[in-house]
Amino acid sequence: MTSTAQMEYDPFAADFYDDPFSVYRWMRDAAPVYYSERWGWWALSRFDDVRAAATDPDTFRSYEGIDIDDTAKDQSGPGFLPDVDNPRHDQLRKLVQPHFLPRRVAAQEGGIRDVVRSLVAAWPQYGAVDLAADLAWPLPNEVFFDVLGLPGAREEGRDQLTRWVHELKDRTPGDPRLTPVAKAATEGIQRYFVELLEERRRAPRADLVSHLVQADIDGIPFADEHLTPAAEILGLMMVLFLGGVESTAGLVATLFKLLAEHPDQRRLLLDDPSLVPAAVEETVRFATPLQLVGRTTSREVTLHGVTIPEGGRVVLVYGAANRDERQFAGPDRFDVTRGRFRHLGFGEGLHGCLGAPLARLEAKVAVEEVLPLLGEYDLAGPPVRYRSTPNMYVWSHLPVSRRDGAGS
Repeated sequence: MTSTAQMEYDPFAADFYDDPFSVYRWMRDAAPVYYSERWGWWALSRFDDVRAAATDPDTFRSYEGIDIDDTAKDQSGPGFLPDVDNPRHDQLRKLVQPHFLPRRVAAQEGGIRDVVRSLVAAWPQYGAVDLAADLAWPLPNEVFFDVLGLPGAREEGRDQLTRWVHELKDRTPGDPRLTPVAKAATEGIQRYFVELLEERRRAPRADLVSHLVQADIDGIPFADEHLTPAAEILGLMMVLFLGGVESTAGLVATLFKLLAEHPDQRRLLLDDPSLVPAAVEETVRFATPLQLVGRTTSREVTLHGVTIPEGGRVVLVYGAANRDERQFAGPDRFDVTRGRFRHLGFGEGLHGCLGAPLARLEAKVAVEEVLPLLGEYDLAGPPVRYRSTPNMYVWSHLPVSRRDGAGS
């Protein structure tokens, strides 16, 4: 068996995500409560342990941030929902939850199909296409920007917002600090949001931004009279802006990547499109876009003979839990016929992903619309991992090419 000294769990390392799953396997077997001397936190990797922690928000608290870099310190701020504990968490979530209810999300399906078709129409008829840059990223940008009430694809200011989406997540491998690019983007989007909220306060529209600036909690206006980057409403806007795009872009690109790497599973979907929703769930399990979240203990916790002190920083490794052979048969097999199963790809409990219904729908529609056009396709070059926080397992480039005569 591999000894503790021979393997290290370090998601900050530049090459860690080249093959995280062998490290996860070792952690689950040999170090289910792994302590990182370098970073000073404990990591949980088994499904039952991760789920138990995720559903115990009184013990595993969020106030120090879900990111394990400096995002919480330099970027998120008050109101950043994943970093807020109760009772305030539920009050804030109640403000935005109605916009992400499954029934309301389902009503957007036609609009999402229109977005996908407009993106596909711009692709070259033959040759390679980048399914990350030309589909996975612009799709949730367009859909989520519309939900928020941000400029559409052809409106003034959209190009700058799109750049900020990427620059906010700029990180240097091995360094928990935000880069100067990320800090500048943070300041820029905060200024933009202050101006946008003030504009919507004067002239509200039927969008989420207008709803937030007009909302109250127990009779107290949610938006301060004079808005600053430290206002709760800015923190909530930041998490919607940061979280509404990247995870979905990661899910869509990863799904097409896995179908390229597993042509037998792709053929199953081409022959039976009713399997597409199951393929979405299997993708979230198999290669979870949000690989980990941070928590902080409110009391001493002993697990597998290891004691985590009160105030200890704990990493819940969703990506490892979703490959746990104690929970899944053949966990390292990508299987779109796996059937119904519980995974932790969207989190669970108090901080379960607010936008999960929308992400699922966007991925489903993307595959239903694009896969029949691509048919049998191949990777046309190595996928490029997105430059982001160590929490994320996302692609910035996924070049593919159709085989001659492919499509249906």
